Amino acid sequence: MGEGLPAELRSWLVRAGFPDDLVLTAMHRGLGSTAMWSFQPTPEAPALVVRMFGVDAGAAAEREYLAMDAAARYGVPVPSIFACGLVERRPVLVTTFIPGEPVTQALQAHPERAQALGVAMGEALGRLHEVAAPAGLTETIDAWIDRGGPALTNVRQMLKNVPGQDRLIHLDYHPDNVLVRDGRVSGIIDWENTMAGPPHMDLARTQAILRAAVLGNLVPPQAHDALARFERGLVAGHAQVIGDDPSPGLSAVWGLGMTVEDLTSQAAKSGGVISQALVDRLADERDALLRTLATDDSLDRASRG
Repeated sequence: MGEGLPAELRSWLVRAGFPDDLVLTAMHRGLGSTAMWSFQPTPEAPALVVRMFGVDAGAAAEREYLAMDAAARYGVPVPSIFACGLVERRPVLVTTFIPGEPVTQALQAHPERAQALGVAMGEALGRLHEVAAPAGLTETIDAWIDRGGPALTNVRQMLKNVPGQDRLIHLDYHPDNVLVRDGRVSGIIDWENTMAGPPHMDLARTQAILRAAVLGNLVPPQAHDALARFERGLVAGHAQVIGDDPSPGLSAVWGLGMTVEDLTSQAAKSGGVISQALVDRLADERDALLRTLATDDSLDRASRG
């Protein structure tokens, strides 16, 4: 049956044309409400993945569908969509299974390759940012600004002036959501946060996630050096494709802002890995950067366009 598989989902899969004796294997799930299982329709067929989103998460599923379709058309390695539907108010996507291992596992197994893995991940992110966001993700072009939270109100005009706001961005691009095979990125998964926005904000969001992993003791101290080399490679690889960030301080404060907003709800969950102390430390770093931006004359001029 597959551990934790809702009976309604199995019935939906059968109605969608899959065999009723499917063996589904639960896959790793992140901090969100999406559950995943892998399965093989027949012994000869390639493996597929079924993703079940949270209740009434139709907008997130639609964003994911649109983003993966647009990315695939430009050669970005993403899962192909096999089927979609709705089960008990929960959207469902069936996609191809992408071979490879998460970058997290590759870093643990080969820390000496940390910088090369970072470069590969940065280049892949840069290629994604060459793709324009599809219709359906661009209805409110500055919606990405709101993801930084109300603490960024005083730099909102600066953010409005950031170039490239029509690009396709992922916003959850971290080592658990990127797969590698033979040293190359083989797949980018988990597109639930995707929208239109500037490339360097997406990169800064990744850096903020890495920072949260360190501050939250989610990475052992002996791995900090490898993670720092990975991050340097990530930034360099992205710059090779997109160019250097013209306003790194502004990007950093937005990346931290989004991550604070994102993790605040996780910290409220009992027994979770995200603590309020971690959220507070990230907020302190965000606020320190905001104070720096407030005294930077060049950024003040940029805010006036």
